[in-house]
Amino acid sequence: MKTLYYNGTFYSMENEHESFSSLVTENGMIIATNDTSIKVDRKIDCLGGTVFPGFVDAHLHIAGLGQTLTLLNLNKIEDKSKSLSTIASRFNHQLLYVQGYLEHGIIKDDLDLISTEFPIIIRHADYHSATVNSKVLEMLSLDSQDGILKEIDAQKAVQLVPPYTLEQLTSNITTAIQHLYQYGVTGGHSDDMYYFNGYKGTLDAFKSALKKTPFRTHLLMHHEVIQSYLDSNDPWLDQNNFLQLGAVKIFYDGTISSQTALMSLSYSNQQQGQRLFSTDDFKTLITFLRKHRLPIAVHTIGDLALDELTDWLMQFPPVEGLHDRIIHASFAKKSTLEKLKKLPVILDIQPQFVSSDLPTAYQWIHPETELIYPWKSYADQGIILCGGSDAPVEIPSPLLGIQAAFFRRSSLDGKTYQPEEKLSLFEAIKLYTTYSQIPTYHISTRGYIKKGYIADFTVVSDDMMKNQTLLEKTKVIMTIIDDQIVYNSKNI
Repeated sequence: MKTLYYNGTFYSMENEHESFSSLVTENGMIIATNDTSIKVDRKIDCLGGTVFPGFVDAHLHIAGLGQTLTLLNLNKIEDKSKSLSTIASRFNHQLLYVQGYLEHGIIKDDLDLISTEFPIIIRHADYHSATVNSKVLEMLSLDSQDGILKEIDAQKAVQLVPPYTLEQLTSNITTAIQHLYQYGVTGGHSDDMYYFNGYKGTLDAFKSALKKTPFRTHLLMHHEVIQSYLDSNDPWLDQNNFLQLGAVKIFYDGTISSQTALMSLSYSNQQQGQRLFSTDDFKTLITFLRKHRLPIAVHTIGDLALDELTDWLMQFPPVEGLHDRIIHASFAKKSTLEKLKKLPVILDIQPQFVSSDLPTAYQWIHPETELIYPWKSYADQGIILCGGSDAPVEIPSPLLGIQAAFFRRSSLDGKTYQPEEKLSLFEAIKLYTTYSQIPTYHISTRGYIKKGYIADFTVVSDDMMKNQTLLEKTKVIMTIIDDQIVYNSKNI
């Protein structure tokens, strides 16, 4: 079936000036631009909007987002007493798991007043820490005066939450995808395959959800489930047109808010953060993965972590033609850039962190830290950048990410941070369109609006390419995947 898309401005993303007034698709692929002479079977009015290649979130947690949308979330509560009363109101004499806590002084003793008989797990908004009651500490044989757990211990606490059934996990994934549609997101690179139902159970849930909710899904495979993947004989990368298996996810360090990101200069607490692997264990892991010809995707926030990881990647490069991914790369030493630019590596950045996290981070990091969210510095070295939200940590809105990359203005204090590290608007949009398709290894058919490319589009209300002052008022009005309108704001 041939479809004409009209009444819009269609940006190819080849360059910032090339646009079309219409395009024609057939069976999910673009077959012509600016050609209204072709006989078509249907017409889609783009409502006078601006049309981009479908937005892709290059780092999020789809199943995690779905879970967050169904659980009690404290991310809008900044008062200790109100948080505790909210937690108590949801306690029902069984395990209680709550997310989004913003850290305002709750400790084990506070939760013990609610219950010492049933486990209570309050996951922090950074998803790397948790506050628990004494029952959890007892179950895990952990000793903690305040019940605040970080990194591996926090993950152990979260694993006490009973696994979902296939139907429940499928429902959570479906809920998340439908939520993503309203932000114009047509695809995402997701890290979920260790935290829920293991490799097979999580993969089966995604397959089930994608049968009814189209979404270009690229799944990272956590290193803890990689043996299950190898035993499965599933092909690497494409499972079908909507599902891929990608690089192996590894955590090299922690987070700034937990002061566990590995920094070259000490925090205000005189610590430098944590390596989550010993040297021997990391070498063993990367050697094993390279033996199986697998690329890696490594969570790396601190500048020392980034420098050390870069040395590892130079010593153990991926198979020719493949690339590794570094997730976050929030801080860097200038000397690291020279090494990074020589590597087949992609950086998955989260522009919204500047808006939400940076003012607070300045309370902890050393004032002489060299490069802070250095997107322009990376781009100037020719390093590929993809844009993600890390949802549910941030709102999964590419438009918010584009604003943060372009303005570098914090929503907390209204200040602009390191304006020299701003990206141009065109480059900021490419983070979520063209560049986020490079990790799929389908850049020849995804990420542009031109003949031979897939019919995934995000339609927004205003042409911010022509008038950048419109950026902050721009809204998503339509999301289209594989020639299907999956979201239309006019129908709400």
